[in-house]
Amino acid sequence: MIGKARSSETFLLSLVLASIRSRGTLPKKPRITMGTVRSLNPTQGLEEFCNFLYGEEEGYVHVPVKRDEQYEYDFFFKWPAQRQDLLDHVARYVNTAEVYIAPGMFKTRSSSVAEAHGSYVAWADFDGNVPSLDELEDSGVPHPTVRVQSSMPGREHWYWKYDQFNSDISSVQGINQAIAYALEADIGAWDAGHSLRPVGTINHKRGGLPVTIKTHNDNTFKPDDFSSVPVPQISYNLDQFKKEHIPSFLRVLGKYPWADDALDLISKKHIKEGSRSSALAALSYYACETGLDNSEVYSILLWKDRHWQKFANRPDKEKYYVDLINYARQKVPYEGIKDVSVLADEIKTYSFKEVVAHVDDTEWIIDGLLPKKGIGYVVGRPGSGKTTLALGLSCSLALNKNYLDWFSNEGKAYKVLVLSLEMSLEDINQFYTALQQNFTNEEIDQLDENFHTYASPEKIKFYQPQSPLMGKFLRKLENTRPDIILVDSASYSLAANLSNQDEVTKSIETLDQIRDRYGCTFLFIHHARKEPPGHGYKEADLDDMFGSVFIAASASTIIALKRSKDYEPSNGLMDIRYLKARFSADNTGFSVVMDGEKRMFRKPVMGAIEAAPVPKQEKKKQNDESFFLI
Repeated sequence: MIGKARSSETFLLSLVLASIRSRGTLPKKPRITMGTVRSLNPTQGLEEFCNFLYGEEEGYVHVPVKRDEQYEYDFFFKWPAQRQDLLDHVARYVNTAEVYIAPGMFKTRSSSVAEAHGSYVAWADFDGNVPSLDELEDSGVPHPTVRVQSSMPGREHWYWKYDQFNSDISSVQGINQAIAYALEADIGAWDAGHSLRPVGTINHKRGGLPVTIKTHNDNTFKPDDFSSVPVPQISYNLDQFKKEHIPSFLRVLGKYPWADDALDLISKKHIKEGSRSSALAALSYYACETGLDNSEVYSILLWKDRHWQKFANRPDKEKYYVDLINYARQKVPYEGIKDVSVLADEIKTYSFKEVVAHVDDTEWIIDGLLPKKGIGYVVGRPGSGKTTLALGLSCSLALNKNYLDWFSNEGKAYKVLVLSLEMSLEDINQFYTALQQNFTNEEIDQLDENFHTYASPEKIKFYQPQSPLMGKFLRKLENTRPDIILVDSASYSLAANLSNQDEVTKSIETLDQIRDRYGCTFLFIHHARKEPPGHGYKEADLDDMFGSVFIAASASTIIALKRSKDYEPSNGLMDIRYLKARFSADNTGFSVVMDGEKRMFRKPVMGAIEAAPVPKQEKKKQNDESFFLI
């Protein structure tokens, strides 16, 4: 065994030799009897504890050794063939270093989750906040099989023994995570590669206290026995984090009105060891309560952990910060944009000359028609094909393809989110089944990535910005960042009664905040007013829009779809007219016909009304097709 007086170089050399020996390439040292190990912990020996964890399942066991909180050395032992080698390894380092063991097993000599083999146990790690029996009952978590006290009272590891080896890694991690969230355990300890202190070792960080069994029983569990434990709703994951821009912590600090308790915590330069994890969890709660989105919470956690040094030096620190955010979101879901006016500067004004000199810097999705961060409406009578027209336009933008007279100003594929509030999933299924006839397999794959649909009985109502469903919707925007949101329809989302000016105004305010925050464009499908009988043909105009005048006033784009003056059932001729567009005169547009079987609009063939010419944009390369099938 290594003595306390040995140099760090000698310690490192002994670790290397032990690692080589664990692979069976050097003669083993004389075995130390289990009596030595049991003397460290009279409650139960290490061998019995390892038998409890692994039984006779074959796999690799990870037994890392750590010294001075700076360096961790990985050791792996083939179980059960190298059972005694593992015991000797622990006995060798127990008096001079922190020894850990992974409850789960691995397929190779790697502790990555990708190499996880499974586990005989579920587990949770408590850093001083062990739940009471009443809290355990309320959580739906069954009583554990074994409770291990890792140092002082309140610091425990809990284990639930499965009745058979669980090789479903998603089940192992899902149950561990659900338990950790339900019991407010360490949320960094649930993954299949995590390691904890084994029975029979010494916690040198806590004054040399032994790791001992506190309680044990013969209870075993099936994975289904944990089905009553609430499943955490994950609002943020590593893939999303890697795609996001993480803002500066200084910008985030100055953006929100922080509570005094939060500022007190933020101002702490150092947190004592043993409290750093709970401090980061508390900071994550405060940040979520203040109204930060996930990327902003991440920025604050990363900044403070550089001071507090809990996860900052770990290569997988991103995982822990993401877990902290998800942990906080269980109790503080993202509720949207908070009122931060108390921190704002005075309003900005422009002089007369500044207004005259202003250069329009509007960015366009469709040049002159559909601006970025705009609100557009496709208006038409029931059965006119307005949903087909809007979906065709949205699909074309998701594929970076021309559609009728329209094409992307940026020459790129956009991410589209469809809110199907009128049609059920069954209805939209029939619609999309017809629609897909017009696409190649490659285009369908691209739509699968860029074109997502919400179809649920729950209606997203923009005039109820504080509703739980609105919070879930904003969380989706935060995580996926769509460029275009197609809403079917305005009647279900802008107001319970579209003539209600207060509800419409509230919706418009909410849309303004969402567009400003997420940079997205809204396109609404909207119903036209009924035409009085016997009126004869009438050109489309703004008076056709149903509901409050504020709907039209808020729009940057309004497109009307109406039967042409020359419409006959045999020709299906329809007129598209621009009722409101930046660079198009009112009531300009073109004519189209629809193939209902394929949910397709196209330009009319010879003999129909001539279509309006495509605006001159020679720099954009047009598709060879004369129309785009939708």
